[in-house]
Amino acid sequence: MKKYSILSALILLFSFGLFSQEIVEVTKAVDKSKTGVSSDSTKHWNISGMGTLNVSQAGYSNWVAGGDNSLGLIGMVNLNINYSKGKHAWANIIDLAYGFQFLGIGTSAQQYNKTDDKIEVTSTYGYEIHSNKKWYFSVLANFRTQFSNGYKLPNDSTVISTIMAPGYLVAGVGITYVPAKWFRVYLSPTSGRFTFVLDTALSNAGSFGVTPGQQIRGQFGPYLRADLNKDLAKNINLTSSLELFTDYLNQFGNIDVNWNILLTLKVNKWLAATINAQVIYDDDVIQRTQFKEIIGVGLSYKFD
Repeated sequence: MKKYSILSALILLFSFGLFSQEIVEVTKAVDKSKTGVSSDSTKHWNISGMGTLNVSQAGYSNWVAGGDNSLGLIGMVNLNINYSKGKHAWANIIDLAYGFQFLGIGTSAQQYNKTDDKIEVTSTYGYEIHSNKKWYFSVLANFRTQFSNGYKLPNDSTVISTIMAPGYLVAGVGITYVPAKWFRVYLSPTSGRFTFVLDTALSNAGSFGVTPGQQIRGQFGPYLRADLNKDLAKNINLTSSLELFTDYLNQFGNIDVNWNILLTLKVNKWLAATINAQVIYDDDVIQRTQFKEIIGVGLSYKFD
């Protein structure tokens, strides 16, 4: 079952990357055919982002210092798909990742560990309310979940998470401030945040803050999201997203935090190093700060 989950997730990531590139090429071709000039000066759509595939491998034979044969793979796709025309602006961010590692390959103690698993989509529609194109009345929706099961290792028979368990949806109306093309801040005083736990065993256990036996939990409160995507140098890009939320009706002022950082250092067109970090604080899940850090070197492709 794990092999099928791994294969499905990687095929989805690869297919999505190819499909996204096709969109870019088709958009450029259509714009050029209509105007006879490069699409850079005429298009209302702008698609940019990065796809990476990092591989790690270790092999040992009669190695007296010890060690386990291993194979690791992480695929990531981060896309920005934006539309702008007149007073209308529509910004979309798609962030996908899946990674795994096999330890002890070729032995009876072979073990599979998941190292990354993320599906996140954010969509914001804005209507310009000031002529300087910095302030927009906005509607935002953010959704995130994961591709496959998570296990309470070393016991790989105990499932602690799966697709849509949890799943999170935030939706609200607010104001977006865009001081530069590479930075935007959205603030809503009235957003709904919904937690889905659609696995029966996990919902019955009251996992992720739902009432035991219930599969959905609703919260209502202020929500802030800040997105940054900037080239620090010719071959260095920094992408960051920060989310803050607190519930008006339950422990107001207790702030949930979700902060993602991705630093990409391009070596050439097809090779890059990535540093990815994520910090989460949500005391409905665990009353401690969660931290994840992944460093990789591998194949990359830039969508632009």
